[in-house]
Amino acid sequence: MTKSSVSGHTESRDPHVLEWLTGMVSAACVLAMIGWIGVQAIRQRDDAPDLSVRVVRQEARSGGYQVEFEVSNAASATASQVLVRGELLDGDAVVETVETTLDYVPMQSKATGGVIFRHDPAGRTVRIGAVGYTDP
Repeated sequence: MTKSSVSGHTESRDPHVLEWLTGMVSAACVLAMIGWIGVQAIRQRDDAPDLSVRVVRQEARSGGYQVEFEVSNAASATASQVLVRGELLDGDAVVETVETTLDYVPMQSKATGGVIFRHDPAGRTVRIGAVGYTDP
């Protein structure tokens, strides 16, 4: 029979300097994250969403005339079920009105979408704006 050695451990009783350094860096990262989250929680206000809409592109499609838009939310609150209304104007007269709903527009972010008009917007004024939202 063969005897097995009991003292064959490669671990030493005293931790290596690299282990201490790794532990300290990890602890510093965790404390920094906790501090950053705490500061954000204190500084952030519960504002209402601040939505603005701009037209990105207009082009003819087989189903009509597509107008793509971008909704920006400058506030620190998310808006959900954002109702966007597009109006096609000829002078002061409204030729056509279309609506679409965006699922949500995150805080300090942007979302894109599009509306489709049946009438050609060329030579007419396109007015697009957010007209409503719900709190998530």
